[in-house]
Amino acid sequence: MSAVGAARGIRGWELAAGVLVACALAARLHNAVAFPPLRDFDGAPHALSVFALYEGHLPDPRTWAGFHPPLYYALGAAAWRLAPEAIPVHVLLRLLSALAGFGALALAWRTLARFAPREDAAVVAAVAACAPVFALATSMIGNETLCALFATVALSRLCAPPSNPRALGRHALGVGLLSGLAALSKSTGLAVIAASVAALAWRARAYGRPALRAALVAGGVAAVVCAPFYVWLLVETGSPRALVGGGRPADAAGSEMSAQLPGERHIADYLALPPAMLAAPVKDAPGMLRSVPGLLYASTWADGHGQFLPARVRTVLGAASASAVLGLLPTVLVTVGAIAIARRRRDYAWAEAPLLFGALLLAAFLVQTWVVPVYSAVKASYLLSALLPASICLAVGLERFGGRARTVLRAALLAIAAFDAGLTWYGWWS
Repeated sequence: MSAVGAARGIRGWELAAGVLVACALAARLHNAVAFPPLRDFDGAPHALSVFALYEGHLPDPRTWAGFHPPLYYALGAAAWRLAPEAIPVHVLLRLLSALAGFGALALAWRTLARFAPREDAAVVAAVAACAPVFALATSMIGNETLCALFATVALSRLCAPPSNPRALGRHALGVGLLSGLAALSKSTGLAVIAASVAALAWRARAYGRPALRAALVAGGVAAVVCAPFYVWLLVETGSPRALVGGGRPADAAGSEMSAQLPGERHIADYLALPPAMLAAPVKDAPGMLRSVPGLLYASTWADGHGQFLPARVRTVLGAASASAVLGLLPTVLVTVGAIAIARRRRDYAWAEAPLLFGALLLAAFLVQTWVVPVYSAVKASYLLSALLPASICLAVGLERFGGRARTVLRAALLAIAAFDAGLTWYGWWS
């Protein structure tokens, strides 16, 4: 292909992906207003935490959502103070979620385009923007997207370290600050700190002592940012379980969680792949209650908790099932990419930090589902901070194919993104 033809091809794929991302953003702005107040997943306790900060004090960590770090709620309270009274508070909080989520997406797209073909980076960004898990998180009140934003910024910096060892100190200072802010947004951000420190220390092979000092700087700055809250949380509650869970579900009166009983987990729960994850991808379908991978998959590619879509409407359930089936393609490509990276680690040394973070976050997620065995703890949005490593794996999965097969895969992924964008536009089905 000529250089002109290649440029046209790049513009074509990027234009198509950009249109889908723009449609997804428009949908989030629409949803912020159209979705009824406090119908967000755990919306009521999140709103109460914002109100507590609005009044000038931290939420009670013993309540259902009061254990969360305060940054999202502090920003929400500040927006409440500054915004005109005509704008409802729940709309402000949803817009905050949307802006943070799309900020993370833009940074992941930009980072990926530096190391992968621009066509693939654009297609991956469209798939991420339209995936149901991303649509839900950017349409509702919650701190997942703010954590994802700071995690993505920190990990993006680690993908391109300075070539001059003397600049590592300033580089580590920024990484430490950003990873600390991620942990101050949600406890999953603690894995960002661990991955950042480990990645900087690992570079001692090439940089020597400056890299070790940089690791200490990053860890120290992050600790200064977020340790005061976590120390206070542990002192107030007296239990490290407060990092992942607050009070009893009944504290969230009227929420879906209040009707759910805790249960024991078993190894089989992590191996079960019930057919319902494709045929009826909601939490109360047969076999879904116990299946960790089933709930995780359904809440990524459909609406596993039925919170956003009216799951009992047959047409909607059919569309959600189609979305779950279509999600098999990007899931397989992500798996292919992860295997390729594991086999050729040196070729992807630039992605060490994001991929380490993704592995740490997944391990922490599995531990959480075991330690806090309320089945709605199995939500893909808890892994949203892994946007960058997941995007890297999907892009590498695409790289494994060439010629016409790659073109077909790109087109198929954009078609899946378009379908998901329509599925999750609130009001489409009402």
